[in-house]
Amino acid sequence: MKINNRKRWGAVLGLALVASTVGGFAAAAPQFTGDPTTLDWYVADQGGVDDPARTTAGLKLYDAAGAEVTTGSVNAALPAFAAAGGTVRADDTHASLFVHAAQSGTAAGSWPGVQATGTDRFTGAGAVSAPAALAGKPYVRTAGGYRLSDVVASFASAGQGTFGGIYELRLRTSSATQGVGAAYASAFVKVTGDTWAVVAGPEPTQEPAVTQTAVTGPTSAYYGKGFSLTVTVTGSAGSGGTVTVKKGTTVLATKALDADGVIAVPVTGRKLAPGAHALTVAYGGTAQAQASQAGRSITIVRAKSTTTGTLAAATIKASAYPKITARVTAPGVPAATFTGTFTVYDGTRAIKKVTLKATNLGKLAIVLPKRTRGTHYLKVVFSGNTKVAASTSAKYKLVVK
Repeated sequence: MKINNRKRWGAVLGLALVASTVGGFAAAAPQFTGDPTTLDWYVADQGGVDDPARTTAGLKLYDAAGAEVTTGSVNAALPAFAAAGGTVRADDTHASLFVHAAQSGTAAGSWPGVQATGTDRFTGAGAVSAPAALAGKPYVRTAGGYRLSDVVASFASAGQGTFGGIYELRLRTSSATQGVGAAYASAFVKVTGDTWAVVAGPEPTQEPAVTQTAVTGPTSAYYGKGFSLTVTVTGSAGSGGTVTVKKGTTVLATKALDADGVIAVPVTGRKLAPGAHALTVAYGGTAQAQASQAGRSITIVRAKSTTTGTLAAATIKASAYPKITARVTAPGVPAATFTGTFTVYDGTRAIKKVTLKATNLGKLAIVLPKRTRGTHYLKVVFSGNTKVAASTSAKYKLVVK
């Protein structure tokens, strides 16, 4: 049954409950409008003010066979019956079901509501049939009543504060001589997506804690060696979550946040090319902690290389061609990265220059021009490239006879 918002919206907000067309009884919701601090059942603020009209009888929902139902679809009809666990008001003969929207910061007696079913006689001559499990209890049929989706839609713009999704089902009883009683039996349900489930009460939904992310770490690092950023997320203690280091949309590293909110996030050595980089360090947040982020700048320096040379022979004849094997390395840098040139010097004079390709894997055997008789001191210079810095080998003594 759809709620007619035009006719009933005033009733929803004003709490004047709709008259039933079955049984001839109308109901008016009890409202608390005085100073709550004067009441012995006042707890703290308006959100803590209980409703003295709520009885301890309790309310349950049952299917047509009398089995208790505690969950269902908001788009389907409510279970076949709603029944109080005991007497709501003595000598009453009829019952009706209402739905109220829980609102934090507002006394329960002032929560807006609507009548969700007709009014049924549950005892005496003319009582409607019900499963044996409901015998002796005040009950009402829910057939033809509202779906919870109808109620949720009608209360959508009213706001519920931190009680979002919590609704109270209230069963009130009545009689021809006393009218509708103020007392009621109740149950709470929580709507999540397209489902509802019975819950203990209107416990507030906790807003995620505000967090702040701070980052410390080096301002520069060598290509190939990597670096580590220390990330501190305040306000997230025990909440979990993940920290992500990014450049633009490119993810460089991720790591789960420790319980104390402090972690070291390593970024491997070849994620960033040499140059200046603006990074974003983002805490993704959880249901208990809000997301936050911080910026960090770092300059990646070309890898520090080492060049070595190995003479095929340290003493040769003047008629022979000297041979030297040149090799370049750098920490954390794959061999294929070493492209550029090797230049071999005899003293201060360059005597041979060769091209180093990626397929050479940083190593070349070089045949040199013949040398004159005497002692020569050879060295190898690697030119460097965009990722690896230049370097010069030690001097190697060559004797030519």
